[in-house]
Amino acid sequence: MIFSPPARRVPWESLIVCIWSLIIDGLLLLWAARRPIDWLKFALIFVVLASLPFLLHLAYRTWAALTLEYQVDRNAVTIRWAGARQIIPLHAIRRVIRGGLQDLSAPRRLDWPAEDIRRSQALGLLNVRMLAARPLEECLLLETTDGVYALSPAAEDEFLDALQARYRFGPSRSVEMSREYTTRLGEFFSANPAGLVLLIGGLAGVLALAGLLMVRFPGLPDELVMQVNSDGLPLSVRSKDALFLLPAMGFLAWLLNSVAGLWLAARGQAVAAYLLWGGTIVVQLFSLLALFSLLP
Repeated sequence: MIFSPPARRVPWESLIVCIWSLIIDGLLLLWAARRPIDWLKFALIFVVLASLPFLLHLAYRTWAALTLEYQVDRNAVTIRWAGARQIIPLHAIRRVIRGGLQDLSAPRRLDWPAEDIRRSQALGLLNVRMLAARPLEECLLLETTDGVYALSPAAEDEFLDALQARYRFGPSRSVEMSREYTTRLGEFFSANPAGLVLLIGGLAGVLALAGLLMVRFPGLPDELVMQVNSDGLPLSVRSKDALFLLPAMGFLAWLLNSVAGLWLAARGQAVAAYLLWGGTIVVQLFSLLALFSLLP
């Protein structure tokens, strides 16, 4: 049987915030595209890119709030949310606590709109994993051998009846306590958070290249010496616009290595993915050194 949490308006409000954020980012990019190359153009692009991690986080929390549900069968209670599922075998449940416990840790602002999908603490229960749509005081707690899980099925009595009935039937197969992800990348980054650091580091390198060039660009002469011989005489003189080849190459390297690394990560080849993502940062560093050598 599948049980839903109580309906709430907050996730839909969060979805509207996500849509408006995308519209504002689009308008900022349009403004940046119409400006000449200067520090303000870079600032507009930087604001848009800096907003993306927060927008992705908000979209994930909204997805979690909208997809939360509980399934009870003869073997386990399965909690699903945002591409993940927590499996709690029935034989692992030691007792059921029906609300009334005070929450000792308030939700953070970053937990919105799924404020009750988080880790919490209650008096005498230090490790509480909340997967709910209600405050801890109103939740149904399953104390297991692996910790305490706080749930909030809308039909609480029917949920408990189904839980007791399935428990009396006995399991039809052996089930282990586990957390699973519907996508391989979700499972990979959950086990390897350093991968996200490398991906973000490569993108930060691209931003550093583009930002330095855009800030210095208005004050550069129209023609720059790109190459000199052993005597210091110029061999190649080109327009200053040619300098944008460096951040363009850096961005292309980040994009190709990121896509290839994600493809490898989805197939469990973590070392190869790390090499590609780490190689991107090395490319950004060398590009930055090259840019410094070309700027007067």
